[in-house]
Amino acid sequence: MVRLLAISLFILFPTIGAMAQGPVRPPAPKAPPAPAPAIGTVGMLAGDVDSTGLRIASDLARVLDNGNELRIIPMAGKGSIQNINDLLNLKAVDIAIVQSDVLARFARISRQPGLQSHIQYVAKLYSEEFHILSRMQFSRLQDLTGRRVSFGPKDSGMAITAETVFEANGIAVNPLYLDHEDAIERLKRGELDALVYIGGKSSRAFDRITHEDKVHFLDVDYLPGLQANYLPAIVTAEDYPNLVAPNESVGTIAVSTVMAIRTVPPQSERFRVLSWFTEKFFASIDKFKMGGYGSKWREVDIRAPFRGWQRFQPAERWLLANAEPRTEPAAAPGDQKMKTMLRKFVKSQRASSANQDELFNRFIRWYRQQNRPQR
Repeated sequence: MVRLLAISLFILFPTIGAMAQGPVRPPAPKAPPAPAPAIGTVGMLAGDVDSTGLRIASDLARVLDNGNELRIIPMAGKGSIQNINDLLNLKAVDIAIVQSDVLARFARISRQPGLQSHIQYVAKLYSEEFHILSRMQFSRLQDLTGRRVSFGPKDSGMAITAETVFEANGIAVNPLYLDHEDAIERLKRGELDALVYIGGKSSRAFDRITHEDKVHFLDVDYLPGLQANYLPAIVTAEDYPNLVAPNESVGTIAVSTVMAIRTVPPQSERFRVLSWFTEKFFASIDKFKMGGYGSKWREVDIRAPFRGWQRFQPAERWLLANAEPRTEPAAAPGDQKMKTMLRKFVKSQRASSANQDELFNRFIRWYRQQNRPQR
């Protein structure tokens, strides 16, 4: 009977037997997982959803973001002025793509003294064309005197450049500050006489309107008052086949864009991440100029200076360490004819002779970049 009771207790409480054999040892702890590599996150603020800047930011994320060591977060902004404010004040914004003319004006009117010491640049990027789309009844910019013209959102970079262009031409219009989509619809309905848009050609911002809506682009003269901050540009049917007639072109201006950062201490984590980003970006520049990426990459010259502003020190170091001889390309067939045509154009615009040679050289280099075949 006693034996039977002992067997029953062992079956019901097997740990008793184990206790009799000594204390139970807990299982050996598992080795902790290897630490994941540090991830550097770069928040990049660009233009609106249709902008060239957001396409550029997306290309950068596509090539440089490997998910383990570097993350790039493209963000749609609300124009160059707001992008500059966000760059200075929002922790999530590490880089902002802004218009060069707006950055210069912001420095002049900013209440923050010594803005150049708070903002640096990594590189000048591409140019964005200045578009003026009007009703067919207007054939010249001067025809818009007193008319309703959308300048884009109030205090945006687009509005600031529009004010500069119309002031340089001595034209007083009735400016409206509308979002682009609203302006497009009002232009279609005849409630607006013209609209201004700044974006790299060909911009998706004009996908929702055609010449059947009785609209067309107007020429913008490259006046002396615009030559300090802008470049000459041309829009053709290849850029907008539904808005420009075949074999025709529209003369306009273009503004450079800049990749800007907020000045940070060299010992900080943000400095480390931005340095890493800059080195990877510069080392990959040739890849961006190949097929599969935005055509505006072919305009980017990371070595071009942005006068009046300090370049980010790691960017400067990379350029010095990877210096390459820079020589002017030999004249190609047709260059002399193009130069003669541009000379006539500049002369017709009353440009001073002091800056013509520099303008010719810049235009030829720019023109070749536009027409360089993709590799």
